[in-house]
Amino acid sequence: MPDQSLAQRVSTSFSQLSTVASNLNAISDELGKSVAQIDAALKNLNLGITVWVKIRDWDHGESEDHEHWSEHLGYAKNSGKWGISLKRVEGNHRNPERDRVEAWLFNDAPRSLRLEAIEAIPALLEQMSVEGTQTAKKIQEKLADVQAVAAVVDPKAVPPNLPVFGEWIKLAAVGKSQPIREEGRVSLRDAGLQPEPKLGAREIFSRKPKGVK
Repeated sequence: MPDQSLAQRVSTSFSQLSTVASNLNAISDELGKSVAQIDAALKNLNLGITVWVKIRDWDHGESEDHEHWSEHLGYAKNSGKWGISLKRVEGNHRNPERDRVEAWLFNDAPRSLRLEAIEAIPALLEQMSVEGTQTAKKIQEKLADVQAVAAVVDPKAVPPNLPVFGEWIKLAAVGKSQPIREEGRVSLRDAGLQPEPKLGAREIFSRKPKGVK
């Protein structure tokens, strides 16, 4: 006959485990729903930038094996979808090109990693704001030059922040200036805007063309 006390212990333990598992799954589901709400709000912002913040790491540094690993919470594109994501990086400082990287959308990641990531969510949102601001500034710095080049390629697209060049385009349209157009291009030479090798587009288009006072 089997030991009844052993069978009873197994039955009791399994019953307790079933209750714990049920509670854990319910809490994990609620966690997933909450993160999905944050995810949906971020997608509506349409930022389109990849941002990572570190959750925790371990590094042997200059020790004998030079191994390291780290875990990160971020906003990135995985499997063609943008969303709150998690990744784990493992490698050796001697061979960084051979680092092993695993990445998941948040709800597809291991449960233990999801739990560790919760406290890093505020830091992620803060970092997204910082990097979004930096990206916008970089684009703004390049915008005038790109608009200037676009106006040369397509005279119809006159940038509003280039009034001198825009006025020259208008004069050309009514025949008061005779720029050469070849396959949609406007000759800067004939418009009195001959570029100099060391000048950028912003400086070139700040000059007044001939015939414009």
